[in-house]
Amino acid sequence: MITKEFFINLSIFTFLVSMAIGIRIFVIHKNFKFYHLFIGLYAGSVAAILMFFPVTYNGWIFDLRAAPFILSFVYFGRIAGWITTIFICISIAYHYIGGHHWIRGELLFFGTALLFTVFKTYFPNLHPLKNVFLYLIGLMSVHIFLVTFFSSLKLSIAFEMTRVLCLFIGLLMGIFLMESYQKLYRLTQDLSKLNQSLTESKQELRDTVREQQGVIFKFKKVNERFIYTLFDGQLAHQLGIKPQHIIGKTTTVFKRFLSVSTLQQVLVYYERAWKGESVTFEMTSVYDRSFIVALRPLLRNGQEVVEIVGSIVDITALKRVEEELWATKERLKSFINHNTDAIIIFDLKGHILQANKAYEEIFGWSAQEILGVKLPCVPDFLMDQAQETIQKIIFGEPAITKRETVRQRKDGSLIDISMTLSPILDSKRNVIALSAIYRDITERKQVERELHQLHQQLKESEMKYRVLFEQAADAVYLVELNEDRYPARLLEVNPVGCERFDCSREELLSMPYADIVPQNSTMLKRSVEKIREGKRSFTLQDEFVFKKTGKKINNEFSVRVFNLNGKEVILLISRDITERLKTEELLRKSEKLAVVGKLATAIAHEIRNPLTSIKGFMQLLKSTENKDIQCYVEVMLLEIEQIEDITNEFMSVAKPQAVKMYPNDLQLLVEQIVTLFQSQATMNNVKIRREFESDIPLIPCEKNQLKQVFINIMKNAIEAMPAGGEILVQINKLNDHQVNIRFTDQGCGIPPERIPYLGEPFYSIKEEGIGLGLTICYKIVETLQGKIVIESEVDKGTTVDVVLPIYPLQNQSIHSLSGSGER
Repeated sequence: MITKEFFINLSIFTFLVSMAIGIRIFVIHKNFKFYHLFIGLYAGSVAAILMFFPVTYNGWIFDLRAAPFILSFVYFGRIAGWITTIFICISIAYHYIGGHHWIRGELLFFGTALLFTVFKTYFPNLHPLKNVFLYLIGLMSVHIFLVTFFSSLKLSIAFEMTRVLCLFIGLLMGIFLMESYQKLYRLTQDLSKLNQSLTESKQELRDTVREQQGVIFKFKKVNERFIYTLFDGQLAHQLGIKPQHIIGKTTTVFKRFLSVSTLQQVLVYYERAWKGESVTFEMTSVYDRSFIVALRPLLRNGQEVVEIVGSIVDITALKRVEEELWATKERLKSFINHNTDAIIIFDLKGHILQANKAYEEIFGWSAQEILGVKLPCVPDFLMDQAQETIQKIIFGEPAITKRETVRQRKDGSLIDISMTLSPILDSKRNVIALSAIYRDITERKQVERELHQLHQQLKESEMKYRVLFEQAADAVYLVELNEDRYPARLLEVNPVGCERFDCSREELLSMPYADIVPQNSTMLKRSVEKIREGKRSFTLQDEFVFKKTGKKINNEFSVRVFNLNGKEVILLISRDITERLKTEELLRKSEKLAVVGKLATAIAHEIRNPLTSIKGFMQLLKSTENKDIQCYVEVMLLEIEQIEDITNEFMSVAKPQAVKMYPNDLQLLVEQIVTLFQSQATMNNVKIRREFESDIPLIPCEKNQLKQVFINIMKNAIEAMPAGGEILVQINKLNDHQVNIRFTDQGCGIPPERIPYLGEPFYSIKEEGIGLGLTICYKIVETLQGKIVIESEVDKGTTVDVVLPIYPLQNQSIHSLSGSGER
């Protein structure tokens, strides 16, 4: 009985599923908006119907309502599944109203739907058969849970196994129907697409044949006559031939287009094609149009010819172009062969394809010798450059025109050439070869090189003299003399000269010489006098007052008289020696101060010795009890103390004075000192070398006092090298706040134990020194908030570092100090 009821239930389920598939195939051909709603309602309806045909087993009843429930989740997703669930729950409430098991049924399907939703979320891509197993296990798990914990019924294992088996068979039947439908549907869709593609291909083939520029035709042999089965193409329409007038006809249909002899020749070619030969031939119509005809046989089983496929292409325009090209080729050939320039054509790898007669004459190779040879006239040292140039032109860079380079003859000699390199393009504008035109410019280049060399020499000479003239530290003037050998006008002046007169170069050159230099100038008078005496070169020293600014400077004038372009001119070099004279004066004062210091020291020592004795005896007299002489002793002691003060003032040599400090150029100050000592250094076989760092800032100081420091140090350095040597003077920045001036000599050096005492008054390492020179140096540098550091090694030399601050001092006045040049 159970088998019958089950098969009834299964048949109803199968029928309803099949009916749904039939509706999907024949009624609903495309997806619509409410497709999932429809599936859910239909699956719920199937479940409700199955509830009316339950299966009875040992007093228990069941049906296949769970099959559409599971299948809706498996195949149609959560929306369809939940709609089915709601519909089943409504059906259960309606069907079992009044009973006591309907709540458990509602909970069973509602809880299972929640579990199926989780499965669908986390296992979306499982195979339907695996999904069925998973969902069936989930359904039974929820059922067992509800019966165990929320029902007083006892589970019957036999009943549950029977119900699971029946449900599984129903699910398998549903899966079979659904999968069969899907595979059949996909197969139907593929066949439909294939049929549509075939139809489109046929139409595309017809359109292609019709749009083909020439004519595509087919024919076969029937009763010893060739019958056309296809004839179409743009050429046919251009000739006024309609395909329907040709298909089914013989070759006689073309009598109005082809002559009799041409038709007979065409038949001969047709016979050859029918025998299995591929034939291509050219024919001409009575309207003087040319055509190319190609015939290809179609074989059955690789042997029997069943049909001939042919094509006709109108080559009338091509023939005309070919004739024009032939004429152009002849003209080009004549141009190349009769050109006086060497012309070659070579492939993309540089192999020679063609060369003209001029190439043979210029380079010495015959055309037969170089055909196929890779650029024979390019020297080895230029081969890489030539290959690179060829590659650039191949990849689209413009042609090279009139590039000058060198090439090599057959005998190995090099010649100068002017080269034009151009690409040769095909119809698609692809580079297929290159042409090169060489013009021999050896003679012209030789002349150009000689001219260039001469011009370069003149230019270099002019540049050298111009640099010397422009960059000279002294003012340089070129002055033209008149017939009376009197300065008439300026011909040239350098920037220093313009700065001296506070005028631009243009202003000075446009002014008469009398307006520039005062006529009562002693320098002018003495110069004119010596020029008129016939002296060609002389030097003068004089004070000069500038007319425009009124500024006075001490100048040293070097004058040289010579002829320039037929005119007598003088070259006047004016050097400002104002600072040098001041430095020399400072040096003289330093020497005088040294003498005064020696004299003061001698007098002080001579006075102090007897004065000490007198003071001692007076102290003894003061200690006696003779009151009559005490007043005299007191007076004498006061006079003795006065004498001591005077002696101390002798020792101070010079009294300090308050002076103002201004920013000064250290390099200029040191240069002046070096210039001052240059002659003394030369006499002592001493070389002075300078190393100045660039961008040294100005230092706030009183320049004469700082010169006094440098003079003392330089004098000591020269005196420390009686056998000669080298003095290195360096200026460099220590940091953003300090500058260091270093004097390094190669003299006898100073013992280490004496270095700490240097700078103390009356301490000297010289036999004739009085020890005041370095004392004054130390005081000057300390007043500038700097320091002097001395390092020395016996028999190797001494280094003196003068470290000065860069920024202005808070106290802008210092005291002038002087002293002898003592170490």
